[in-house]
Amino acid sequence: MAAQSKTTFKASMIPLIAIMTALTTVMTMLVKLPTPTRGYLNLSDAMIFFSAYAFGPWVGGVIGGLGPALSDLLSGYPQWAVFTFIIDGLQAVLVGLIVRKFRPANMIAGSVIAGVWKVFGYFIAGGILSGWGPALGEVAGNAGQMAVGLVIAYALFAAVRKAYPPLVRMGNLGVQPTITIPEDDAAASNQQTGVSDETATAKPDTPAGAGH
Repeated sequence: MAAQSKTTFKASMIPLIAIMTALTTVMTMLVKLPTPTRGYLNLSDAMIFFSAYAFGPWVGGVIGGLGPALSDLLSGYPQWAVFTFIIDGLQAVLVGLIVRKFRPANMIAGSVIAGVWKVFGYFIAGGILSGWGPALGEVAGNAGQMAVGLVIAYALFAAVRKAYPPLVRMGNLGVQPTITIPEDDAAASNQQTGVSDETATAKPDTPAGAGH
């Protein structure tokens, strides 16, 4: 039974990961501002944060790493693909692990911590690929990209969480379903309990001829 549930879970994740990865790739390619390190600023952070909020650290990490990396390959920046997969994927994992409650302060703090990792990661990657001078010049741009992505992701997640809660239940911030007992089942349960109590408290019949 456990193996069957695990297989069903994995099978159900594949379409979701594929769709969200494609959306993340499109969002990353939608806006591209070239940078001195032969890279580009984009809107990937919005989808990375959203995926981590909605689907948790591991599914969010796969989506957050694959989407932007595919964008690099498709946009003519293949030298960045491996760095992007690692840096952006870990960014989503960090957000999913740190942010535990649907509160602005918690979400912003956790996202900023993950964003600092991203800025640092791209500084190292940029230094390796193009030199430390150009990489240092991109720190402000990457920080701004992270901030814009955080604002978009928070607004998008809050709207989706309210409009369609089942989509975001895998993450820590999802609205969990409430378990309700149907009225017929509740009545039957109460009736059964009442019968049991009555039977338990009933006095035994007096045997015939007792007292003679």
